[in-house]
Amino acid sequence: MAESRIELESKLAILEHTVDALSGELAEHHRRIEILQANFAALVQQVNRMRSGGDAIEPHDTPPPHWGG
Repeated sequence: MAESRIELESKLAILEHTVDALSGELAEHHRRIEILQANFAALVQQVNRMRSGGDAIEPHDTPPPHWGG
């Protein structure tokens, strides 16, 4: 049985809404990936600086004062 024009237009509208929603989700995921890539690049730079001796984190061998030492 052939679908009526109204049923086809209704299905098309639903599909268009779904495509728009998926497009928005894809854009949001792309934005989050860009942020993660920037954070990862910054971490790689920090690790490389630490390996080369710059920005070295000094270990604390003495207990903090509130430990009562």
